Amino acid sequence: MARIRLMIVDDHEVVRLGMRAAFELEADINVIGEASNGAEALAKISVLMPDVILMDVRMEKMGGIEACREIRSQYPRIAVLMITSYPDDEAVTASILAGASGYLLKNVSRAELLKAVRQVAGGKSLLQPEASKKAIAQMTTLAQRSNPLPGSELTEREREVLSLIARGYTNKQIAEALYMSEKTARNHVSHILEKLGLSRRSEAAAYAVEHKLVTRRDQQP
Repeated sequence: MARIRLMIVDDHEVVRLGMRAAFELEADINVIGEASNGAEALAKISVLMPDVILMDVRMEKMGGIEACREIRSQYPRIAVLMITSYPDDEAVTASILAGASGYLLKNVSRAELLKAVRQVAGGKSLLQPEASKKAIAQMTTLAQRSNPLPGSELTEREREVLSLIARGYTNKQIAEALYMSEKTARNHVSHILEKLGLSRRSEAAAYAVEHKLVTRRDQQP
């Protein structure tokens, strides 16, 4: 059976020595290298080619989460096991999004540490379901920001005006319906067309119907 090639990345030499000592007597785990930060780890990976990287979360020059993201992008077969001194929900979520296979606290027992390295080396994830849910929720939020809902760039008042445009209202009728001056109504219409990248009221009306910002039944005044 091939030995697990392990790399330890931590900015404290004493911590690295302690972790190395935890694996020295294990026949199936071989510590093949160390690094003091994420940048140094990235520079050594192409030569060392570890199976698992035990990575500290917070380090100078390049932290563990950023390094994990780069490593998983360049070397997807390498498993990264994050380890830190303090529990932090945001760091757990960020680690999952970066592609980490697990997240441990440094006060973990030796037996638990050995078990974790073996599990991630075997392709298993140590991440708790609740942490994964938080990561999925954050990914959904980011996706929504990258792909905003139709009409989300409009203000509430502009959405009201757009609804009336789709129902065939003139500027004067919009002004009367929303208790504003005709000039203000005209300005709202101009801003709506500009924000949506449209040139005509008819296009705005079609946009509103297509994206269900107003129902077809309500198109007529």
